[in-house]
Amino acid sequence: MADTVSDSPTPPAPAPFIFVICQNGAESATKLEIMNNHPNLNLAFSRPGFITFKVSSETPLPQRFTLKSALARTYGWSLGKCTSQDASSMVAEISTLAEFKKSNHLHVWQRDPFTPGKNGFEPGISALANEVGNLFKATADEASTKLVVNKESKPDDLIFDVVMVEPNEWWYGYHFASTVAGRWPGGTPAIDTTVETYSRAYLKLSEALLWSGITIQPGDICAEIGSAPGGACQLLLEKGANVIGIDPAEMETGILEHKNFVHIRKRGSDVKRKEFRNTKWLLSDLNADPKFSIETVADIVNHPLVDVKGIILTLKFSEWKNATSISDLMKAVKALGFQVVKARQLAFNRREICLVAVKDKFVLRLGKKHVKPKKPTQSDKQSDKQSDKQSDKQSDKQSDKQST
Repeated sequence: MADTVSDSPTPPAPAPFIFVICQNGAESATKLEIMNNHPNLNLAFSRPGFITFKVSSETPLPQRFTLKSALARTYGWSLGKCTSQDASSMVAEISTLAEFKKSNHLHVWQRDPFTPGKNGFEPGISALANEVGNLFKATADEASTKLVVNKESKPDDLIFDVVMVEPNEWWYGYHFASTVAGRWPGGTPAIDTTVETYSRAYLKLSEALLWSGITIQPGDICAEIGSAPGGACQLLLEKGANVIGIDPAEMETGILEHKNFVHIRKRGSDVKRKEFRNTKWLLSDLNADPKFSIETVADIVNHPLVDVKGIILTLKFSEWKNATSISDLMKAVKALGFQVVKARQLAFNRREICLVAVKDKFVLRLGKKHVKPKKPTQSDKQSDKQSDKQSDKQSDKQSDKQST
């Protein structure tokens, strides 16, 4: 990581406070997670979706700190707030700050008013935030200062943040774009939420791929457990993948009629493991306890005929207090032989997290050459039959206890 930022030879100094953005409703779980991982942080201020912490002077954070949190959407140094009924006066006040002048990137957004998907709300830059961004841009243009507003930044860029906690109460600070999500305004990628989809799983998977660095190549075989009604499958098919949807429930007609889609109308635990032989990416979005979801995936991944490159799991929590198990869930997946395991509550998630794991970290490099799956040999087919018999016996024992 570079020691300096372009056009900013003297970056701002660390501040006594940091700000954290999370999903509306996830504040208690986020506070607990952060204070458990960072004993040098003490809660200072909290509103739905917005939290600040005071940094201990005895154990300060480094200037380019990384917050150990799966629930924090984005974060940075907090410099304070301003309040006024006049947006122009607040723009003028903030524009005079030395820290503001050190950056040519500005991210300005509103905290979430609702949980994603509720009352038609989806995360992103609101119309009001766009108007405020334009005010900042106009002020910068008058001062002959180059300012990029609400655009995805480059890695390690210095970004000034304006969080509209209320329309007339703006908190501000800055951060370095040291993570993928840190490059997005408000920690939310620019995804077209007006596109017609079969379910919100389309939006969740879109963000998961952008965040994780996984690239679905044309011809990749992808299997999804808990696929109905078909939102994630829709995106995978758009990317040219061959998709296996596993769910006892009905899929949307448009998905069923696609030439590259196969529906296995069963529970994941009832599917013969040979069905996953050439699967490259295994996805799961079960309405079940996270431990059960991981056990279901583990039973598939551990089969000798299966060699997935990576998994993308949506793990749901019945209560936010159960989110304390995230680190244990990651360890359980790591034990399956995955080299890289990451977890994050995506901006488009609800009370759930996305857990991504890959066996080889280099598959996360964009544009990696696609390798077609090999055709099964006669020896493979014989091994298939023997392994299926063993797998079927195990599935019979488990099927009465497990359900997707």
